[in-house]
Amino acid sequence: MRAIRTICFTICIFCILASLLLGVAMIWDWVKDSDFIHKSFMTLGVLFLASLLTLSVARKLGIKDE
Repeated sequence: MRAIRTICFTICIFCILASLLLGVAMIWDWVKDSDFIHKSFMTLGVLFLASLLTLSVARKLGIKDE
């Protein structure tokens, strides 16, 4: 469970930071608004949601800490 928690937490933090950087870059016009940017945001959102769901399912199924 500790490995799952660490991996999921790392993925969540990475997604938050990458989304933050992309958002700031779009606000300051360092990158132009395009389909690539929208797909990047959606991909980061899916990764974030998948890591949260993985952790919650592991807890619900009763996987115990070592």
